[in-house]
Amino acid sequence: MTSMAGRHWLKAALGFGVATLLAATTATTPAAGTPANEAPPNQAFDYTQVKRLSEDRYETVKETYEIPMHDGVEVYIEVTKPKQDSEWPVIMESSPYHGTLADREGTRILPEPRDDDGNPVGLTGYFAPKGYAVVIMDLRGTGLSGGCLDHLGPNDAKDLKNVVEWAASQDWSNGRVGMTGHSYVGSTPSLAAATNPQGLETIVPSAGLARMYDHQFQAGVPYFLQWVGPMFAYEQLALERHLPGGESFGKNQEDTGCGLPSSSLTAGEAQLSGEYTHWHAERDWTAEATKADLPVFMVHGVNDNAARVAGMEWFTDRGGREGDKLWLGQWDHGSGCCPTRRGIQWTYALHAWFDKQLMQRNVKTGPDVEMFLSDGTFEGARTGDRTEIHTDSQWPPASAEFLELYPTGEGELTGSAPMTPGSVSFAGDPSGFTDPQGTGGVEFATEPLEQDTLFGGQPQLDLVASVTAPRVHLIATLYDESPPAEDGTVERRRISQFAINPELRSGLSTPAPVLPGVPYEMEPPGFAMAHDLREGHRLVMRVTTSDPDKAPTFATDPRITVMTGPDATALRVPVVSDRSLVTDDVPFELDAPEEAGTPQPTQRASVTPALGGPARTPGTVAYYEFDVEEDFDNANLLVGAVPSMPADIDLYVQRQQADGTWGEEDLASGTSGSLNSEQLRMRRPAPGHYRVEVHNWAGAPATRVDLTLQFLNSAGEPGSES
Repeated sequence: MTSMAGRHWLKAALGFGVATLLAATTATTPAAGTPANEAPPNQAFDYTQVKRLSEDRYETVKETYEIPMHDGVEVYIEVTKPKQDSEWPVIMESSPYHGTLADREGTRILPEPRDDDGNPVGLTGYFAPKGYAVVIMDLRGTGLSGGCLDHLGPNDAKDLKNVVEWAASQDWSNGRVGMTGHSYVGSTPSLAAATNPQGLETIVPSAGLARMYDHQFQAGVPYFLQWVGPMFAYEQLALERHLPGGESFGKNQEDTGCGLPSSSLTAGEAQLSGEYTHWHAERDWTAEATKADLPVFMVHGVNDNAARVAGMEWFTDRGGREGDKLWLGQWDHGSGCCPTRRGIQWTYALHAWFDKQLMQRNVKTGPDVEMFLSDGTFEGARTGDRTEIHTDSQWPPASAEFLELYPTGEGELTGSAPMTPGSVSFAGDPSGFTDPQGTGGVEFATEPLEQDTLFGGQPQLDLVASVTAPRVHLIATLYDESPPAEDGTVERRRISQFAINPELRSGLSTPAPVLPGVPYEMEPPGFAMAHDLREGHRLVMRVTTSDPDKAPTFATDPRITVMTGPDATALRVPVVSDRSLVTDDVPFELDAPEEAGTPQPTQRASVTPALGGPARTPGTVAYYEFDVEEDFDNANLLVGAVPSMPADIDLYVQRQQADGTWGEEDLASGTSGSLNSEQLRMRRPAPGHYRVEVHNWAGAPATRVDLTLQFLNSAGEPGSES
C-alpha cells in the first residue's frame, strides 16, 4: 500500500493541489542499494571500461555432434572452442532458426564487434578465443535436428535439460553452463532454467518469454503479426528445411510436416477467444522459471513489437531476487540490427556477466537495474533514441509506490474517486488498427505535471465496463501527452497498454458469457513501465476497442460504457520516488570520434512497389540507391517511410559489393506492423553504395512510399536538408 506521505508527494507531482511537496531526489543521487563503486558519481556505467575481462588468447576449432534425446530423436550440435585441451566454461544458444533465418555463429544476439570485412563475429568468434566453449543447438524439428517441431513444449524442455547436462559433463567443459539468445531463442533459456538441469549457472534471455500464451495474447486479445506464429509461421520454417535448397533436403524425410499436430491450431476456437488451453498449459514454464535458483540477466524493451514486454512478467515475479540483473529499455524488437540498441555496451555487458558467472572472474557487472529512458518520439525511442538512465537495486524498483488515479465523467484522471456513480460511452470499431487516435474511444487525462515523474514497474487497472457485443476487445492505452504547440497540436507517445477480452474476466482458462449492457469488473494486464513523464506533460488513458498492436477479430460497432465513481474504474501507476538519473552518454562504438563532426545531408525520395504481398518478390519491392560518403561523421542513418495510403511497409538496407552484386545480408531493417509509417536505424554505415529495399508487405498495389534518409553525427545532430 502507498504510504500517506508518499501519496501526498505523488498527488502533488501530478498537480492535485497538495500543499506539502516533498523534494524529488536529484539526478545525482545514487539509487538506494547500488554499490557506490559501480560507476563514478553522476556518470552512467560504461561497460567498455570494465577491468580484468578475459581476452583473446586461443586458436579455435569447431566440432559437430548428433546427440540422441529421451525418445531417440537426434539433435544437431556445433561446438566452437579453443584447440588447447582444457576445461572451458560453456555458453549455449538453442534456436529453431539455424539454417533458415539465422546462422550458427550467434550473430543475432551479438552483432558487435565485426571483423575486418564488416561481418559480425557472433558468440563463436567473440567468446571462443577468450576461453569459452560455445554450444549451438538446433531445436528438434528445425535446422539439422531430427524430430518434430514442439513450440517450446515438453519435448523441447527435456531436450534442453539433456543438452545442458551433456555440455556440463564433457571433458572439455568446466561444468558451468550459461545460456543466452534473443526472441524465440531468448525463450529457450527460461525454459531450460525451469527444468533445473545440472550445470546451468545463469541465463541471459533477451526479448524472450516463459509461456507461449504471452506470444499470442494479452488476456485474450491477439497480438498483431505474432498471433499466427504458432499457427503457421514456425511450421513453415520447419518445412522449408526439407524443400529443395534446404539444409535437410533428402534427410529426415519422415519428419516432414510432423510438427503440424503440435501447432496452436489444435486449440480450435480458443485461437479466436484467446482462451488459455491445454496447448498453452503444456508450454507454460512461468512458475518454474520464477523459482529457478540461478542469477538471471533479463533484457527487454518496453516498446517491443514482436515479443511484448509482458513476456518478462515471470522475472518481475521473482521480486528483486539477489543476484538478478535487468536492462529495460525503450527499444523495439531490434529486428535486423541488434537485440538492445546499446551497441558495444551490450557486448561488454554480456562479456562481463559471463566472465563473472561462468569463469568466476572478479569483474564488475554494473548496476542491478538500469532503465534506459528517452524523451524523444515513440518511433525514435523504439529505434534507439536515448536521454538518461535510472539505476536501481532491484526490479520492481525499491522505492516504487502505486499512485491511484480515477477517471471521471468529465474526462479527467484525478487523485480521488468521484463521489457519485457515472459513465462514459462510445462506439467501438476496428479503425484503431490504422488510426489509434481517430478510432472510437474515450479518454481521461491528468492536469499537467508540476515536476518530472518517473514510472517504473507493473501498472494495474480495475476496469468496470459494459459492452453490447458478445465478443469485443477492450484496450486501455496510457500516453505521455506533450504540452500544446503554438498551433494547438499535441504529441502523444504510448508508455503502457492494458487489454482484455471480457469473456475471460474470470480467468484466462474460464471463459464466461458476456451479457449486453451488464457492467463487469475486469483486471486487464498491463505492460511494464519505464518512462520519465516530464513537467508540463499529462498522463492520458484512452480506452478503445482496436489498436495497431492488436489484431481486430470482433464484431463492428459495439457500444462500450466505462463506469466511473466509487468502486468503479481505477488506475494504479508505479511512481519511483527515488529517481536516480544520469546522462546516457556512454559510447556505443569503440572508435567513435572524440568530437562530433558534420553529418551527411538529408535525402528524400519516393518509390512505388507495383504489388503488395508478404513475400519479398520483384513485384512487391522497390529500391532507392544512395551513397554513404567519406569524410562525414555519420554515426547513424535513419530511414523513414510514409505510405500514401495505409499499408504495412517494411524496410531493408543492403550494400553493393565490389563485383557490383548486392550483399545477401540485410544490414538493417524496419519491420513493425504499423500501417502509417516505418523506420529503421543503421549505426555507423561505412562509406559505400547502398540501397533501401521498400517492401509493400500488406497494402494496395502501386502504393507510393515517401522516403527520408537522415544522417546523424556522434552528437545526434541531423544533417542539413540537401
